[in-house]
Amino acid sequence: MADYQSEEEQIEAFKQWWVDNGLKLVAAAVIIVGGSFGWQGWQGAQEEQAQKGSAIYTGMIDTVKTSAEAPLTDEQQQAVSDAVSQLKQEFSDSGFAHLSALVSAKLAVEADDLDTAATELEWVLSNKPVATLASLATLRLARVEAARGNVDTALALVEDADAGKMVSAYEEAKGDFHMSMGHYAAAYTAYQAALDTEESGNARLLSILRLKLSEAKPVEDSAAEESDAAQGES
Repeated sequence: MADYQSEEEQIEAFKQWWVDNGLKLVAAAVIIVGGSFGWQGWQGAQEEQAQKGSAIYTGMIDTVKTSAEAPLTDEQQQAVSDAVSQLKQEFSDSGFAHLSALVSAKLAVEADDLDTAATELEWVLSNKPVATLASLATLRLARVEAARGNVDTALALVEDADAGKMVSAYEEAKGDFHMSMGHYAAAYTAYQAALDTEESGNARLLSILRLKLSEAKPVEDSAAEESDAAQGES
């Protein structure tokens, strides 16, 4: 679904965000730092650090990609875990660290380790990710909480958070959570909002949303439609 786009897409989104905003951040930092460091030396150190973080993250993703063909070996799993730990320890305020924790959470979900997945996603949110990653991590955490049986918590997460550009995915999640609690009218409203705000044009996703919408339709509305249809046939 919309919230589970590939990690490759996420890193590309982060890279684009850095192109759009990185220079502004660098300039602001230089103003704050003032004369304590030379511009050239500071810039070079930052670039070197960013390249190191990127290399660690890229190597980790290359390892994770192999899981599409066969389960990761114990050695590969350890390599991924080590890379995530290093990025979180040495680059905790970077997008690479945030993305690595998202990958770790995804692998934990696939291994049915929901507690670890929740811990990783909570780490992302507590380490000031950019808005796009915060929206993604919040939505994934809500899904994990729902899977753990904490549906009220899951619903509160998506209702209180800024969905950013993921409005449709957030509304779909709200619909799913309401459905699991038997709140059909609220689920119907959420699914309709998800359909109305879905902009990808993905035929499969639209089909799924329409199916969910029909399943959430209040009983009285369905009965009224059947009555109208029967009257039309008579």
